[in-house]
Amino acid sequence: MKTYRVLTIALLTFGFVFIGSGQTGSKPLQYKKLKYPPLRQVQIPEPLRFQLSNGMIVYLLEDHTLPLIEGSVLVRTGSQYEPADKIGLGSLTGQVMRTGGTTTKTGDEIDEILEKVGASVETYIGITSGGARLSVLKEDIDTGLSVLADLLRNPAFRDDKIELAKIAARSAISRRNDQVMSLAGREFRKLIYGPNDPFARMTEYETIENIDKKDLVEFHKKFYAPNNIMLALWGDFTADEMKAKVEKVFGGWERREVSLPTVPEPTLASERSINFIPKDDVNQSTIVLGHLGGVLRDPESGPLNVADQAFGGAQASRLFKKVRSEQGLAYSVESNWGEGYNRAGVFQINGSTKSGSTVKMVRSLTMEFENFVKNGISDDELKYAKDSYLNSYVFRFDTKGKIINELMTLEYAGYPKDFIQQQQKDIQNATKQSINDAVKKRWKPESLTLMVVGKESDFDKPMSSLGMKVRTIDITIPAPPEKLPDPTPETIAKGKEIVKKTLTAIGGPALLAIKDITLVGKQMQVTAMGEYSMDAEMKIVRPNKMIVQMKAPMGDMTMVFNGSNAWVKSQNGTQDLPGSQREEMLQQAYGDVHYILQNADRGDYVIQYLKDDAIDGNAMAVILVRHTPTKFNVQLFINSKTGLVMKKVTTQTGEKGPVTVEEVYSDYRVADGVQFPFKTVATSDGKKSSELTLTSVKLNTGIKEDEFKK
Repeated sequence: MKTYRVLTIALLTFGFVFIGSGQTGSKPLQYKKLKYPPLRQVQIPEPLRFQLSNGMIVYLLEDHTLPLIEGSVLVRTGSQYEPADKIGLGSLTGQVMRTGGTTTKTGDEIDEILEKVGASVETYIGITSGGARLSVLKEDIDTGLSVLADLLRNPAFRDDKIELAKIAARSAISRRNDQVMSLAGREFRKLIYGPNDPFARMTEYETIENIDKKDLVEFHKKFYAPNNIMLALWGDFTADEMKAKVEKVFGGWERREVSLPTVPEPTLASERSINFIPKDDVNQSTIVLGHLGGVLRDPESGPLNVADQAFGGAQASRLFKKVRSEQGLAYSVESNWGEGYNRAGVFQINGSTKSGSTVKMVRSLTMEFENFVKNGISDDELKYAKDSYLNSYVFRFDTKGKIINELMTLEYAGYPKDFIQQQQKDIQNATKQSINDAVKKRWKPESLTLMVVGKESDFDKPMSSLGMKVRTIDITIPAPPEKLPDPTPETIAKGKEIVKKTLTAIGGPALLAIKDITLVGKQMQVTAMGEYSMDAEMKIVRPNKMIVQMKAPMGDMTMVFNGSNAWVKSQNGTQDLPGSQREEMLQQAYGDVHYILQNADRGDYVIQYLKDDAIDGNAMAVILVRHTPTKFNVQLFINSKTGLVMKKVTTQTGEKGPVTVEEVYSDYRVADGVQFPFKTVATSDGKKSSELTLTSVKLNTGIKEDEFKK
């Protein structure tokens, strides 16, 4: 052991001496003088391409590396062809084609068949195409192809799976404002393309509700024909054998005419604009600016991609050096010259910065863009951009799957099959002059659209200091449609009569005099992990401020809403609440029964009689209260004999979309001359969610404004 250690030390010492002596007196390594051979052209294997008699185009490419066979399908369809009142139809169709199974097998039965052989088959529909994916072991290819063909030809669109897909769509709508980057990208596309453009419009609760089974069946029937489909297969097979299998499985599918609707082309905005999305639950701003991008076949495509790489497309780009490294304004900043195959993409420059440097970063990004357009690319930037772009080019084609899908996509979009090599040559041949000419022609500082998402009260300067009118974008998620009757003079008059009786029954002048309320009690909450109780105190200051203090098993917690901003304080510190929760608290304030009765005669509320009903054998008059500023609806069930409110019904946004929330009131007691229910049981879509039992109610105690300061 000792000999080994001595030998190791000796070898290390010898190594250090050797390295040191080798460098003594030598010149530093001149890495910039190293010479590299020119990059070779991308070598792409030639797949077998053929067409079935019914018009289906097929690509086959052998790859004997593993005993696997994979496949993909392209269908000339997409959400771009959806009716405007049924946005989401394409996505639902693509999902339920798979989950709903076929006319002979349910989706669950297909799951079992595929699981037994370790295979997968999935279907989807995107904006510009539909498709499918297949992965199967070599020996099970017959099973895989059979399932794939059955799903494409004979989907059943079963009702239960349609409803599951709708639930998922509603859930996505309810959460769409939670992630700032996706929110920013979505709203920026709307600014560039227009809110009603098929590439920018959004699924809403109403458009989902407009979709039924018949719509899915018709959408599939309209586009799914063999002459409108391309199939690619690659893996461990011989081309001749696979060709025979494909002809056997798909050859009997009859062709028919497919008519594709026209999609309007976007146009470049001619003037600059400044847009702002308030989001007070963040401590940094997301900034996006840009304009309409290009099309891949544009003659300036190659030079503009080099320019983009130099300007903001990589870590050694100008934006990265100037805005991030030198000015320290952002951790990440980038640009992307967006190109579509047959439709202009979106050119955007984006990054995030702390709220206190928002306007400074906007000015920095704008200045760097203007300088690049005016002064052009430098020699060093040109060399770096071309090298980095071309060196990474090969990774687009490093598997047989990438290659065959790229070739199929090129044909789908109407491009020549050698476009890949042409694109590489265009990049290689781009010169400083051609790049600068393309930039001056296609990059337009005078047409920049700017969008900022953040908390303006924390900005270094107001956005108006940028010298233009600021347009505020409303990202409120439209409430799900409610099938309620329109008010008439008769129903409004009867509604006012009922409210007048209720106002008298609950407290009359004492109720009207309420300025603040303090409620103390026990709150029982139902969660996925079970029920738990906590001591709770709520302070309410009219019209819309509230503080909720809870002593929960996981620790004390305080939620504060000051009428515009909301935050929660706990042992983990203070954290802003997301916009959806602020919206809930605002609706809670304006939907409070006592507040409605206090303000029933004001113009903010429209009250109408709906119907007669009963609860536990007691006659109820049901009124609908609309709060017009927030577009929030409340149904109140009022005891026809006592005038007391026994139940409140609202529609709220849950994790899976809209839910019906009911609050049942009981155990009314008088506090300072006003009737309050000392017990409230809440349910969400019929399932109990909470129970509040009050121990005391105090009015007009003079709650201090300081309590609502952060």
